[in-house]
Amino acid sequence: MSLISLKNVSKYYYSKGIIASGISRVNLDLDVGEFVVITGESGSGKSTLLNVISGLDTYEDGEMYIGGMETSHYTASDFEKYRQRYISCIFQSFNLISSYTVYQNVALAMQIDGCSAQQIRQRVPEIIKKVGLHEQRNRKVSKLSGGQKQRVAIARALAKDTQILVADEPTGNLDSVSAEGIVELLTDIAADKLVVVVTHNFDQFSEHATRVIKMHDGKIVEDTGIGAERVPKHTDVRAEEPAEIPADMPAEAGAAATAEAGGAAAAAARADANTDKNTEVNIENLKLRSISYGTQLRLGIRNTFNLPAKFLLLLLVFLFVVSAVSAQYVTVKKQDDTITEEGWNNYFSNYDPKRIVVERNDRKAFTRADYEAIENAPHVDKLVREDMIYDSSIYIENDAFSFSGYMLNISDLDDKLTNGSMPEKDNDVVLCGVDDGWTFGESPDDILGKTYTILTDDGSEHKIRVTGLILKDEEENAENGYTDISRVYFSDSMIREIRKGMYASNSKTTMLINGAEENCTPGAGGLVTNDKVPEGYVLLPTTYDPMFKEGYAAGKTVVIRAKGLYYEQSLELMIMGTYGEKTFEKKTGLKNLAEHDGEIYINPTDYRRLYEKGSYQASVFVDDTRNLEGMKDMLERGGYHVLVLRDHIYNFMDGNIVRIIQLPMAVIICIAVFFIAFFVVRLILKSRAVYFATVRMLGMGKRPAQRIMRVELIIVCAIAYAVFLLLIRLNRMGIINSDKLADYLMYLTLRDYIVLAVILMAMAVLISGRFMRMLFRSSAMGAYREEA
Repeated sequence: MSLISLKNVSKYYYSKGIIASGISRVNLDLDVGEFVVITGESGSGKSTLLNVISGLDTYEDGEMYIGGMETSHYTASDFEKYRQRYISCIFQSFNLISSYTVYQNVALAMQIDGCSAQQIRQRVPEIIKKVGLHEQRNRKVSKLSGGQKQRVAIARALAKDTQILVADEPTGNLDSVSAEGIVELLTDIAADKLVVVVTHNFDQFSEHATRVIKMHDGKIVEDTGIGAERVPKHTDVRAEEPAEIPADMPAEAGAAATAEAGGAAAAAARADANTDKNTEVNIENLKLRSISYGTQLRLGIRNTFNLPAKFLLLLLVFLFVVSAVSAQYVTVKKQDDTITEEGWNNYFSNYDPKRIVVERNDRKAFTRADYEAIENAPHVDKLVREDMIYDSSIYIENDAFSFSGYMLNISDLDDKLTNGSMPEKDNDVVLCGVDDGWTFGESPDDILGKTYTILTDDGSEHKIRVTGLILKDEEENAENGYTDISRVYFSDSMIREIRKGMYASNSKTTMLINGAEENCTPGAGGLVTNDKVPEGYVLLPTTYDPMFKEGYAAGKTVVIRAKGLYYEQSLELMIMGTYGEKTFEKKTGLKNLAEHDGEIYINPTDYRRLYEKGSYQASVFVDDTRNLEGMKDMLERGGYHVLVLRDHIYNFMDGNIVRIIQLPMAVIICIAVFFIAFFVVRLILKSRAVYFATVRMLGMGKRPAQRIMRVELIIVCAIAYAVFLLLIRLNRMGIINSDKLADYLMYLTLRDYIVLAVILMAMAVLISGRFMRMLFRSSAMGAYREEA
């Protein structure tokens, strides 16, 4: 049983619909101890035969046996195991890694074989000395001459301690002295290994070869033994030591015979010499030492930076990927915010996505300490203390002008006045609105200094004076979606009056009289203040007299109770009397009983006791919507109940429907970016394709190669992402100014940055995986021919 046996093996090449024969029906047996030289003119099939023997190329017909085992069913992985375990190659075109040094190229062969760092440090310098390149050991291969590169290729082959060494024109680029030294070296190796050399210069090997094979037109035309066939010193392919060759067998047996006769005689001699050795080699189940994970990582890092131009191009590609994917991610987030900002709430009409409505957990009124604690909290843009009136509008008018707007405290005024001056008295106000020619008329200054009337929710009438105006640009307001920016800014005392009226109108007010409870609604026709009623008393209409058995109500007591959302207040009042048509004007100071019939009068101080309460709600506005959750958590821990308005809005366009439409589009765009990046990366990594084809020839498997490629692209992607984060940081610091980067700051949280990083790293892994699958579709030699 020979180490390698070919039975009617043929190899064809397919190119543009044309089929060419590389070798045709070759029969050949090769064994350890032979120094085989293959000759023939160019195109005769020498290199093809060598590639098939070394497992670098596949074959289409016939069968090749390795240690007695068929290989026609071998996968690429099986041939990689075969090359790693049995084959060392010296290539005609060197197949070196040009960006590596001499030392790194030689060490690479041992790294692929799984040798330890210590073994590599011991053997590699010795091998480099043996080929005469000690002085050049740290030089990059790209800077060496052709002869020096040939010696590096030989040194790399020697670094693999395998049973078979194949060499394609190993002396083709060497001077005669160097060539003789290499031939002597190969001769020594052939003492206990199989050495197969392809050469045009047979004279250099004539004194050393044990066998000469001549090829023509893809076929073996001569197979001649020159000297005595060598007896192998050792081989791990057989179970025992080989038997000695019979002494009576001539060394030149078959020298003049035909190719078939010579090949058959040599095969017969080897068969006789190994009659009782039938051990088979099962490559598929062979477990070999593999390149370590640490070495894979180091090679990946080395490959990332060893070609600066390639690294910069890859970096640009991944910067494009990072910017495209992150922009799409932000677009999705921004769309969610847009939907939120364009929504509305039926109760909170003054909607702002940054607004949080706050109340105390104990439902008591806010104190000064509460306000100070909230205002001093981080990320608080502003605090509206009078939240109860913030969502209500008020109407002001006189005979010449009317205006409606939301109510705010003058302390909340941030804009500068465009007309007039700031308020000086309690009843002075500032108006804010769009300068569109009709809101304030054609002459806004005519409004200033005039007195106007307002009615609070409980029907109370108050006089105010406009002292200042804030006129907003109409075009700017149109760009903002015609937001309602009409505002009326009041003093503290006026705010209290307005709040009192609001509490009165929103409270359930009842009066308990002589054991009966009835509704007593504040406002015209109900509970009203009157200065002529003493404090602690109440004035009723005469309709209440019959409720008492005495026939009159004067001197009796009633209880007026006001129950609001946050409070309940009761007042026990003495009935000072009742009024009728004759006594109405005297007791109330009012005229026209018909307009006031049924009204219940109390002193203004008592009215304030019922309804003049503190503020039970406040609105916090954060500086950025990204800080909403953090502010919510902080307030809840501080003893407050909160309502984030952004989570309670309605919109004509359902956010879920938008996402259903938008997310697939985002995925499609990301897939498009992936393929664009892949095709560009493929062009940039053409040299890397040659690299991986070369390491495959040296026996590296698909998985280690994938990991090395993956490390390289992940590092470049990580650097691109780091550059992206740096740009965002510089934008935040104000060193650069970009609205696009400002969007990232606004819409991306730490979680989003992590998700984005995972997406980008996954894309790098997928690109590397697709790239490697493309390389491993064909044989090692096929991949090299495609990419070289």
